[in-house]
Amino acid sequence: MNRKNRDQRVTPRILCFFLGIVLSWVIPLPSAEARDLIRVLILRDIPSVKVASEGLNLYDLKSGQSFFKNRKYTSLVFEREAGARVRLRGQTLSAPGFLVESAGPPLLINGRSYRDQVRILPGPNRDLWLINVLPLEEYLVGLINFEIFSQWPIEAVKAQAIAARTYAFYQRGNRSGEPYDVDSGVSDQVYGGTGKEDARSRRAVDETRGELLLYQGSPIFSVYSACCGGKTEAGEFMWSGVFPYLRSMECAYCLDSPHFLWNYSIDGERLASALGSGAVSGPRVLGLEIEERSPSRRVLRLLIQSEKTRRLIPGKDFRRLLGYDQLRSTNFILTEKEGVFQFSGLGWGHGVGFCQWGARGMADAGMDYRTILKSYYQDVEIGKIQR
Repeated sequence: MNRKNRDQRVTPRILCFFLGIVLSWVIPLPSAEARDLIRVLILRDIPSVKVASEGLNLYDLKSGQSFFKNRKYTSLVFEREAGARVRLRGQTLSAPGFLVESAGPPLLINGRSYRDQVRILPGPNRDLWLINVLPLEEYLVGLINFEIFSQWPIEAVKAQAIAARTYAFYQRGNRSGEPYDVDSGVSDQVYGGTGKEDARSRRAVDETRGELLLYQGSPIFSVYSACCGGKTEAGEFMWSGVFPYLRSMECAYCLDSPHFLWNYSIDGERLASALGSGAVSGPRVLGLEIEERSPSRRVLRLLIQSEKTRRLIPGKDFRRLLGYDQLRSTNFILTEKEGVFQFSGLGWGHGVGFCQWGARGMADAGMDYRTILKSYYQDVEIGKIQR
């Protein structure tokens, strides 16, 4: 998720042959160290990748055997081949996974630098997956400026650090049987490596080090969005499950957000193309009707009229198909004129939990990070888990 998009944060469980076998034999880490590390999926579904730095070391992820320790290698290009194999420097290497470390500066991958180590896993579709493994607190320092702006009032930045730390903790427990803890894209929390770290993002992380949002002693599903549009959404309208701390509430502090109001228009043909044949029968959408709203006025279901069918679609799926940057939230009104559908809405993102622009407004009004967080997450405590 970047500061524009705060969308669905739970990705489906991954059930695939190649990645599944990785889980039982990844190089073991001491338990205390393992609790402090986070596994971040930074790339997936790619046929090849170049990793550069000084003095690259390469290991078999299962056995820990070193393929080489030769500091004259400053870059390695991994190309996916059939089976659990990759081609590297003219040779075919067979291993269920590879571990790349640098003896010097951070690893450079696709123009971005990453700390510590990267795991390269052959994926299920003759592709590669890259997972950056690094200390959780360092991950948060790099994350801040991809999610908000570190130059915002420091209490808002601290609130963001705690929400992001808690979300990472929650997902790490939720995905303990998978090869990664969090995705680096909008489905979880946006992380782009070390490139946007700065003194204020480090200060926010350091001054809240280890602090988590807890409900009955456990880390919460601390989702957040850019701007709630004046009222947050309850968690059960976005995800299945019970989230007593994710209740709808009025928010009077995000009115100054540039994302508070938005408009988007699309004609029937382009709308049919975006929605696909699963939702539309024929070359164009002829009509749209809002069938159901949540108590916060977000659209839960729409009725799509095409040439041969009338079909219902959940509001969150409708938004995903049109694009999160186009249909910025499901809190909209809908009109149609001469085959063009006009959407006028409030806020940016799913609207559940912490409102980032609302947090900025509250910090500007003199509230501290604890007050901010407890306003958006009900009946929680801020504390540390004993180790």
